Amino acid sequence: MKILVVNTGSSSLKFQLIDAKKNFTELYSGIVDNIGKKNCFFDAKINHTRIHFKKNISNHEKGLQEALKIMLKNKAVKSLKEIKAVGHRVVHGGEKYKNAVKITSQVKKTIKELYELAPLHNPANLQGILACEKLLKNIPNIAVFDTSFHQTMPQKAYLYAIPKEYYKKFKIRRYGFHGTSHKYISQETYKLLKNKKAKIITCHLGNGSSISAVSGGKSIDTSMGFTPLEGVIMGTRSGTIDPAIILYLLKKHKLSPEKIDEILNYRSGILAVSEISSDVRDIWAAAQRKNKKAIFALEYMAYSIAKQIGAYIAAMNGIDAITFTAGIGENAWYLRKDICEYLNFIGVKLDTAKNRASKPLISSPLSKVKVFVMPSNEGLEIAEEVINMIK
Repeated sequence: MKILVVNTGSSSLKFQLIDAKKNFTELYSGIVDNIGKKNCFFDAKINHTRIHFKKNISNHEKGLQEALKIMLKNKAVKSLKEIKAVGHRVVHGGEKYKNAVKITSQVKKTIKELYELAPLHNPANLQGILACEKLLKNIPNIAVFDTSFHQTMPQKAYLYAIPKEYYKKFKIRRYGFHGTSHKYISQETYKLLKNKKAKIITCHLGNGSSISAVSGGKSIDTSMGFTPLEGVIMGTRSGTIDPAIILYLLKKHKLSPEKIDEILNYRSGILAVSEISSDVRDIWAAAQRKNKKAIFALEYMAYSIAKQIGAYIAAMNGIDAITFTAGIGENAWYLRKDICEYLNFIGVKLDTAKNRASKPLISSPLSKVKVFVMPSNEGLEIAEEVINMIK
């Protein structure tokens, strides 16, 4: 059974064709990036061959059209009828969806209603769904929500200490994000530990970063909240700050809500602390040149993440493993080193050589806590959820 996985961003469309019958083998994958812009390009892998070209692609539908045309031309499938379902990553499902669901008019309506909670993601996700409905007629579309994995959090983790009426009327609560990644990474970690009851902390560290506490396979807490702005410091997002700062900027300095939103989401985080870049690679390069701001920015980031991990060790009353994933988590060995040094008190000990080489297991044999580095495969997780939903 072949499943097409689609993940649309505001100006991008990622896709994977996965054969579930052949142990979820990836047959075709790629991205159409910078959609609607002059520097738009298509990049894909199919039959061990890379296909890359620049092309003016104006919208997500035309991007999908291009991806399907190349899929057929290179014989990943003989006919589009071989695709039995399309799995869509949808960022926000609110409280309504705890599992993958077949997309109906009601589901699309809910995705629209949640636009204001995920303005950068849900509108683009819906565009991908509409494109698939148009180009892949009579093939079921399944939504897999980023928020669904975190629906197992207890009230003490997801409720904010504000009057209950705002939760009841406006559903203001912690939802958490990156759920598909955290679910995949935690499941793979359980396989390595061979212990389904283990207490795991998963660290999805990229331009957007979140930490999750997973116990017995269930998310019991996560760092992102009502929106992806809460939590640890990120590329351009501030992470958690005193909310009174926003009131102060509104009242005292007459900044508009739109301006504050821009500051906190696009001009803060590691970019603001370093005053160099939002890319950790650039900051690391500057730190190698003894740039004090860069050195401080990396220290700040390690401290922010280690503090969150420490909180979740307390929340779970213990820890068996920590797993790092995503761009920074998989590659920034120097950041992993600094984070884990804060955790020496609970017996975390890294193998220096393995950590620098980003091996799958980077903890020392003497470590009381296993530390892993693992690439996330959200597409594979989505395909598995689609199959489970169909069955």
